[in-house]
Amino acid sequence: MSNTPVSKHSRAARRNEIDDGEVKSLSSLPRAEKTDLTSAIIRATTKKNEDLLNDKMKKKEKPSSITKDLNQKAKDQLTNLNKSKMEKAIMQSDILQDKILKSKQRSKYVQTARKQNWDAINQAALAEKARLDQEGKETKAETPQDEDEDAMEEEEDFFNEGKQEPQQAPQRNVFDLLNDEVEC
Repeated sequence: MSNTPVSKHSRAARRNEIDDGEVKSLSSLPRAEKTDLTSAIIRATTKKNEDLLNDKMKKKEKPSSITKDLNQKAKDQLTNLNKSKMEKAIMQSDILQDKILKSKQRSKYVQTARKQNWDAINQAALAEKARLDQEGKETKAETPQDEDEDAMEEEEDFFNEGKQEPQQAPQRNVFDLLNDEVEC
């Protein structure tokens, strides 16, 4: 190796290629520059930077009247927006609740109407059965064969009056229109 001193941060120092004696001799050498002056400058600049930062933070905490008004307006707009959204949501849920309530009322109405309809039909059937039983007892007292024949004739007349004899139209078929002489 050469006789030049090796720095403690050199590649050789990182690889431990230099002797410990050389490292100790390098660490014991005084620095070429005066460190007291630079540390004072560093401390002064850090103090100044801290003061500037603190002033900036205080300004952010205490907003000016213009920014205060703008912030208040923005907050009011947000609260009004939130209020309107909440009102719309409540109105929508009220509409939905009304629809559900009306649907339930309709279903109850339909069920009761159907039940009443069947009750009325059952009562009418019982009344008709009772009336027929009453008439059946009265007809047994009279001659049943004469009345049965009269009733049958009346029913036949009634049904025959409603029906008219349909006139039969001659049947027309597509093949009837062809001449017989045509051969395929």
